[in-house]
Amino acid sequence: MNSIKPYIKLAEIYDRLMDHVDYGFWSNYVLDLIALTGREVFSVIDLSCGTGSLLTRLQGKIPILFGCDNSKEMIFEARKKKKINSEYLFINDICNMAINDNCFDCALLLYDSLNYLIDDISLDNSLKEINRILKRGGIFIFDVVSENHCIKYFGDFHESEYWKNDGYSRHSFYDPLTGYQFNEFRIVLKGRTFIEKHQQKVYGIEYLKSVLNNRSFKILGTYNNFSVKEVEKNLGRIHFLCIKL
Repeated sequence: MNSIKPYIKLAEIYDRLMDHVDYGFWSNYVLDLIALTGREVFSVIDLSCGTGSLLTRLQGKIPILFGCDNSKEMIFEARKKKKINSEYLFINDICNMAINDNCFDCALLLYDSLNYLIDDISLDNSLKEINRILKRGGIFIFDVVSENHCIKYFGDFHESEYWKNDGYSRHSFYDPLTGYQFNEFRIVLKGRTFIEKHQQKVYGIEYLKSVLNNRSFKILGTYNNFSVKEVEKNLGRIHFLCIKL
């Protein structure tokens, strides 16, 4: 049994693991948020594109689409998808991006990818970099999971799925004392077993607002669970709609 870094083997089964996610709905929601800004968007970069499922749904709706991810294995899987131009997919460290200044109209960081920035320095560096690569007035859309969401759904969560000789089991648990969410995967591929341990940090809305303001972002809205109504309680999945000042 091998213990490996996150997404090295999970990438191979990620699309099956996430087959319950309606990426078409999510892409339309992103377009709705963009429309709320009243800005024209010609170029979008998905900074945590994973296997590219969201990008495939945005094809034909945004003229220029780029995707990047810190996991080369996830990018490898994304490049298999015919709807995505593989030349526009690349490996990238969000804390130190190999992207020129003022390049994009819009940047996305979705499916609680920001929660993978597990310390204040990484979070601040990432926001600094995102601000740098956006054009003036550029849009930044991201989501985070709330503490209530973690406690309700992943306080002590188990699931498993196996098909033929492959499959996975997952144990998720949340530590309210530290604010860390842990996800441990046991992945079986071709008779070999791998362990991946994922860690996320749950941030409060007010803290995120202060960090965004410090990095010259204006927050246009914070929305619960794919709505376009302002958050009233710290519940569920929260989307932030921001622009670069």
